[in-house]
Amino acid sequence: MAQILSQNEIDELLNALAGGNETGYAPAEEENKTRVRDYDFRMANKFPKEQMRTLRVVFEGFARMLATQLAGIMRIMCEADVVSVEEQAFSEFSNALMPPVVLTIFTFRPFYGSLMMQMSANIVDAIISRVFGGKASTTERNKAFTEIELVTMRRLSRQILKLLSESWGKIMDVEATFDRIETSPQFAQIVPPNETVAIITIKVNMKDIEDFITICIPHMAMEPVSKDLNSRVRFEGLRHLHNQSHEELISKRLSGTQVTLHAVLDPTTATVRELLNLHVGDVICLNHGVNKEITVMTEQKPKFKGRLGRAGGRYAIQVTRVIEEESDEHTVTG
Repeated sequence: MAQILSQNEIDELLNALAGGNETGYAPAEEENKTRVRDYDFRMANKFPKEQMRTLRVVFEGFARMLATQLAGIMRIMCEADVVSVEEQAFSEFSNALMPPVVLTIFTFRPFYGSLMMQMSANIVDAIISRVFGGKASTTERNKAFTEIELVTMRRLSRQILKLLSESWGKIMDVEATFDRIETSPQFAQIVPPNETVAIITIKVNMKDIEDFITICIPHMAMEPVSKDLNSRVRFEGLRHLHNQSHEELISKRLSGTQVTLHAVLDPTTATVRELLNLHVGDVICLNHGVNKEITVMTEQKPKFKGRLGRAGGRYAIQVTRVIEEESDEHTVTG
């Protein structure tokens, strides 16, 4: 991001100009005096160095996964690196955002409140151009994002938030939930202007395009997990992961994988003439008996046998047997 003057620096510059000292340098006799400046308790460092180092480690892993995700979506080489992890007032971060920009607002349990991820217009244009069959190119944007572009970015933001949850999984169990997308910083005030926030800046290189993605974490959001971000807790968490076997890690990740189930009746044949003669109210006779078991498919593979019924006012299948393996004649167990 471009260098932005803080409010204190702006006030000092205005005072220097008002006093006729256009160069901004103090007179020689003043330079020899001991320099004393007022301490602003509102701008005190609230993030310990230990937490900042933890944030850098976590987001370096996130940057690697983000580069892989973008490369798979755009089919070009992508690189992502963490360039800075710093704290500043939210007003300074918000004032540095130049619309149009894509701001993803999301919750990050057990963090408190909302967090924000900013993607520059150059990165957004390159992704949208590539997704819709064009080249990964960008031009200076002087118009607002269309609804189709925003829908595309909502889907991408949800995918990125999954990566963010996975990168934090080495330290604690977190759940990132997409809230909304804003294109104007005025409508993305997630904390008061004077609130201290941690800004993680990630540089993204895509072909000939280089720009930044930034993530804003308010200090108050980290209060519920601040004790879990020190080096001792992080080391214990990593040691626990190393002690787990490779099979256990795979099993744990697979256990949360979602699959699609289909209840399939026995096939019924009909001629094209019969299909053309069907009208509203006609009855189709099926070859599946009323008391015959129904096959339940998981991702196009037979897995269960069951009976049709109702549960909670909805159609349901009661599992009666499990199909152990797939063969010409399915073996089932009761």
